[in-house]
Amino acid sequence: MKKLLLSLLILPALLMPGCGTVEINRSSIPLGFGADYRNNRIIFTTQIAIPSSPSKGSSGPQFIVQSSNGATVAEAARRVSLSNSQYPLWSQSSIMLWGEDLARSDLALFMDFVSRNRFVRKNIPVVVTHNATIEEIFNTKPIATPYTAIAIKDLLQTQQNELGIYTPVTLGEVISRFSAPGIEPVIPMITLKKDKAGPQLLLQDMAVFRGRRMVGTLNEKESRGYRLLSTKMIQGGLFTIPNPREPGKWVTLELSRSIARVTPQITGGDIVMKIEITGEGNFYEQSGTAQLFTPPIFMQLQGAADRELTSQAATCIAKAQALDSDILGWGTLVHAAYPQVWKEISPQWEQFFPEVKSDISVKFNIRRSYLTDRSFVFRE
Repeated sequence: MKKLLLSLLILPALLMPGCGTVEINRSSIPLGFGADYRNNRIIFTTQIAIPSSPSKGSSGPQFIVQSSNGATVAEAARRVSLSNSQYPLWSQSSIMLWGEDLARSDLALFMDFVSRNRFVRKNIPVVVTHNATIEEIFNTKPIATPYTAIAIKDLLQTQQNELGIYTPVTLGEVISRFSAPGIEPVIPMITLKKDKAGPQLLLQDMAVFRGRRMVGTLNEKESRGYRLLSTKMIQGGLFTIPNPREPGKWVTLELSRSIARVTPQITGGDIVMKIEITGEGNFYEQSGTAQLFTPPIFMQLQGAADRELTSQAATCIAKAQALDSDILGWGTLVHAAYPQVWKEISPQWEQFFPEVKSDISVKFNIRRSYLTDRSFVFRE
């Protein structure tokens, strides 16, 4: 945050909403912002950093949360100026939140504003709130960082590398999916969990959209499957499989990298998506003390990994088809491979998509076991 403030101080002036420029000492830094929809009004909320002086320290609050409402997003956003005399530098925001009520109502109420506003960066991450208002999220004191907006952005990146569950998405990617045929958006969700020290942030589920509205969610396993079905290289994450030699025990495998190759095939009027997932990773942990590093057991471990990853991908496909939402972008793949067929079926793709069949094959290779190939055994 100090680097951000320093970089801003060396700028002589910054472009602001409206005409002309404004002095930096008349500006505020919105760390994040978002919108919701209640009682036929747009509720606009922003978290603003409170500058601190090195001589005075930073013992007091480091941010404030302000909300306003209006008939449109632009009106609601500008009504913040009724209680804040400084111009907000929206380009400095770290996160954009969409309230679940807005997401389930009609995102056209918000997308027009953010798509045409030149001060809103298209690479800003987007998150949907769940069972909590945007005000409640922004007013939550996060762990190990003073700013909630920055903490949410960091959570998205950290869990992707450490656990590999939820796929971060930017505003530009959402706009692209909303405007392109044959693909729908899916966005991580954030809620609050109870803690002795007070409410804390929690990433939980992903919001699934059909058209301009949220129609359902992906749970943790389905979200893992969605990430696994990416046709771009993914890196990082863990998953568990049963210990083949000790019932009730588990083995943890680390996913180093993975990529899916998805090819549409049309035979006899049926559309089949041939999905080939290749990945590799490491033996990370085992519960139990059985010796697992023998060639026959190793083959069993890799086979169990293949089955677990296949199950994750299959559950995601089943949920997407149940919600009739092509979050997997199969329509775009059919368009690329069979443009003439797509021209004929695209108007009824919502009817075709739930009936598309999938053929999943997974090949996962275990590369190493880090510092030891045997489990730690306690002396009796």
